[in-house]
This record gives sequence, structure tokens and C-alpha cells, in this order.
Amino acid sequence: MHNKLVFLSGAARFLVLSGVGLTLTAGLAGCKNEVDVAPQTDTAYYPVAVGNSWTYAVADTTWSEARFVNPVVVPSVATVSAFKLRETITETFTDAAGRKAYRLVRAKMVPPSTAWVDDSVFVLTANEQFVALSRNNVRTVELVFPVKEEGTWNLNAFNNSAQDTVTNQTRQYLRAGQPYSTGGGTTGLPSKAYSTTVTTNNTGTAAENSLIKRSGYQQVFAKGVGPVLRRRFSMNFFNYPDPNNTSVQIYVAGSYFAAKTRHETLIDYVVK
Repeated sequence: MHNKLVFLSGAARFLVLSGVGLTLTAGLAGCKNEVDVAPQTDTAYYPVAVGNSWTYAVADTTWSEARFVNPVVVPSVATVSAFKLRETITETFTDAAGRKAYRLVRAKMVPPSTAWVDDSVFVLTANEQFVALSRNNVRTVELVFPVKEEGTWNLNAFNNSAQDTVTNQTRQYLRAGQPYSTGGGTTGLPSKAYSTTVTTNNTGTAAENSLIKRSGYQQVFAKGVGPVLRRRFSMNFFNYPDPNNTSVQIYVAGSYFAAKTRHETLIDYVVK
């Protein structure tokens, strides 16, 4: 089974995603006028309507480059910047492919300022089959419906990437229908519990977990709310030649050539 989004000319079109198995078909001219009804969907995990908005507390952490001053490693130092992001669906329009689309305007507030400043504009496409997000002219599949535990799909199904293939599984559902809490602990944010959520993780070629690098992207969606948590990280680990064997590299925990993480935690929202 292919996991690529496939669009056919004319009235016929279908979507097949590994582990999710969603198919929508419509009759072609000369065929029976029949429509296979798609299963009940979980579109409430990302409510898309004009006027909906989500406000996030954001923590960006950047680590300085570690250094090796023989025989001592000077470790990386973390610098944290905190600010707020607000995403608002402002209007609908018809995109170049004739689809209904939603304009998502992101605004930023950096302390000590209390004013929102528009930062960027994204485009959401949402229907009974999937939610896709376009940013910087790249369209990614954020959710597919119905939600299924460990279901996987190709997040770049709409992109012609030289590093991607039709069978790539690059995003996965986990903890479908489970409760989830944000904030609390060392976050400095109030704890907030959500009763029904699903987590998506980048996987396959869209993530890495090796001695050299760790990278990934995780989102948590709460039913009736939308995205409540996002985590993005990219860490290139610091290494240096073993003085006793220069063909061996020594990796130092907590030290990096380059590293950055972003945590976005929902603190307020308006959903119609």
C-alpha cells in the first residue's frame, strides 16, 4: 500500500495512508455514480474556522559551540529566550488549485513589549481527510483522519523532494485518545490537563537519533482545542579525536557543535 497522497485528474481522487487506510473515491464519467463514505473523522483535534486563535508561551534555547582545550573540554552554554506567539485564522480564500484555504496569521510579542507584531502568514487546508499547513512555500501534512494509534504517513506528501519517496513514513501518531498535561514542573507555566489528545512525532528520514545528531519534531493536539504543545530540536554533538587513538572520536554529553530547541506551550485559545 502506498502512503503518498495521490490526486487524479477529473472527479476521481484518493488518499491512502499506511496505518490509517483512508480512502475517498468518486465516480468517473461512464462509471456508476457512487461515493464511498469515509469513516467518521477526528477533525476536532484541529478545529479550523475563521476567528479561531491559539496563543503560546515559547522558550527558545540555543547552546554555544563547545571547545577542546587539551586536555579539557569547555562545555556548551545554554541561552534561553522567552516570548509569545499568537496564531489566528483571519479569513478563507480559494487557493491556486481551487481549494478552500484558511489564512493563518502569526504574531509575536517579545517582553517587555505588550504589543503584538505580525510575524508571518501560513496557509491551512482542512477537510475530512487531512489538515495541511503551508509555510515558506512548503506544504506539510499535519494530521490525517481518522486518527489511529501508530498510524503513519508522509508529511511531505504534497512536496516533490529529492530526498523523499512515495513510501516514506515520516510522521506517526502516538498516544491516540489519551490524556496529556502541559506546563508545571520547571516550565514556569501553570499545569493544564487535556482529557483527549493525540501526539505526532517525526520519524524515519524526518528525524535522527545517533551519536552525531539528534533532531525531531513533536506536536500534541487536544480534541476541541487544537495544537497544545510543540517541541522542535536539533543537536549536533561535540566530538574530538581520542589522544590515544586519533581514528576514534570522543563524544561529550551536554556539549555541542550547534544545538537549538523550541518549546511552544498553549496558554490561551479561542475556538468557535
